[in-house]
Amino acid sequence: MTLQPIAKIDEIDARMLHMLLAEARTTFTDIAKECNITVGAVRMRYQRLWREGVINGEVTLINPHVLGFRHIIDLGIITTVDNENDVAAYVESKPYVSELVHHLGKYNFYGKVALKDLNKLSTIIEDLEANPKIERVEPLIWSEAVNVEFPQNLVIKPLPYDSNHNQTRPPQTNFDQPPIRLDEIDRKIAIAVSRKARTPFRRIAEQLGISTKTVIQRYKRLRENVLTLSTVSLNLNKLGYGAIGNLYIKVSNRSKLTEIYNQLLKIPNVIVIIRLIGSYDLYVAIALENFGMMFETRSKINKISGLEKREVYITPMPPSWPLNLFPALLEGDNLPKYWVPDVNDEPKIDED
Repeated sequence: MTLQPIAKIDEIDARMLHMLLAEARTTFTDIAKECNITVGAVRMRYQRLWREGVINGEVTLINPHVLGFRHIIDLGIITTVDNENDVAAYVESKPYVSELVHHLGKYNFYGKVALKDLNKLSTIIEDLEANPKIERVEPLIWSEAVNVEFPQNLVIKPLPYDSNHNQTRPPQTNFDQPPIRLDEIDRKIAIAVSRKARTPFRRIAEQLGISTKTVIQRYKRLRENVLTLSTVSLNLNKLGYGAIGNLYIKVSNRSKLTEIYNQLLKIPNVIVIIRLIGSYDLYVAIALENFGMMFETRSKINKISGLEKREVYITPMPPSWPLNLFPALLEGDNLPKYWVPDVNDEPKIDED
């Protein structure tokens, strides 16, 4: 299932990756203490993991709901194989589509859309279906887009699976909270760290012409609601995971949804769970080393009571995980599109 060579990861590398998945801004000093090695050794290992392509990004995930985008929708797009290239180009040209995923079950593509007003969904579907090469568009609505990634569930060998980590469902999104208005400084700080989470605060301060202390204060406030998970993104192929098992679940009783959710979280390599509205109640992503792992995981899932319907589709592993889906939502009218800070691409530690 995996086509890329697997990186040689030892126990210290694996522990470092887990710490950085949990918080990208973890200092080399803290990592050194946890791993009982020197700061210089941490730096060399970190740079090697970048060089070998295990780490391929440092991102901070965005909460689209507090920016007013309450509705995240996957649009399942059906076309013929002959028309796939033309349809992909057409869908990707649409400004309302933030990401296009190829070949998932009965759909040729999934197009991801973030909306402030759900009433616009029908207009979008009509717009896409106006293309004669698109046979049908079917929406699958997310109940929430926050706290849906679970990097602590990823097994990074040679470390064993940690069954003692927090395996309970995070609090549900509060949709009663009014959208947050960001000023230009907040927006630029959020954009900087969303695309490069370890950007030093002092460097952001220099570019924005404000103090480092102000950047830190604003960053901490943004982490309370706008900025969620600060993490490194990994090429999971390099860790031996060649595919994703995409599991769609319909439960027999939605009052049991939280209980089912928590049971799913006890299964190793369940790295994403999203509550849905529509034909299914849950989407579950499982990192797979081989087909045998999928059968083993399905056996564990089948033991969970209350599952009415299950559909599984296996797709190639995306080049980076966790996915950074919503940074473009931070773009404001007063900023150049996709504004990024002027920083050196070489991975650096931020001790601010």
